[in-house]
Amino acid sequence: MLFLPKKVVMKEVYSNKVKAHISYRNSQGTYVPGVTTVLNELGWNKNILIAWARREALKGNDPDKIRDASADIGTCAHYLCECDAKGIIPDLSEFSQSHIDIAEKCFIGYLDWKKAQGVIKIIPELALISEEHKFGGTIDMLCTSGDKIILSDIKTSNGIYAEHKIQVAAYYYLLLENGYKVDDVYILHLAKNGEFASHKIANLSVYWEVFQHCLALQELHKLC
Repeated sequence: MLFLPKKVVMKEVYSNKVKAHISYRNSQGTYVPGVTTVLNELGWNKNILIAWARREALKGNDPDKIRDASADIGTCAHYLCECDAKGIIPDLSEFSQSHIDIAEKCFIGYLDWKKAQGVIKIIPELALISEEHKFGGTIDMLCTSGDKIILSDIKTSNGIYAEHKIQVAAYYYLLLENGYKVDDVYILHLAKNGEFASHKIANLSVYWEVFQHCLALQELHKLC
């Protein structure tokens, strides 16, 4: 059974399209970094992104415009899923119709996943703090399916990458520290053609160890 977390971080008000930056603070009021901030600052998949940008530029395309459009579609898809989990009607007025059309295909994949997984209840956008390891994170979805509790993180990117697995491992241990029982961890990949793939993540302890090293590197970077 899902239950209230020990510590919940309240997020700032944000528009549907652009969420405000979340500042995580521990019980002493000290700022701690978020999971995605820790991973982004270390440049995971930087070489892959550079190679992709080069290919698009050689085709005569603007990589920045493609990236921004993809991010907008991903934000819209996440928002649709969040609204469904909360049982509220989404306000899509800030998104273009072309991006809504694609995001809705991702949303169809999400609905198909819910049916296939037998999801009964979802806690969306669950923000927590690790007092022990000094970081914060916001989990996309914590779900019940039968007698299991499932951590599921939504991705609309072209693939599932190493930092995604490290990210959900950090979320898993964040949940455990805050008193949650988690049976399975999945990355839910929502493709822009309406298909979905649910990737069960194993070797969580290995990815968690990687994340702890990332945290340590970030602390060392502050001294440089």
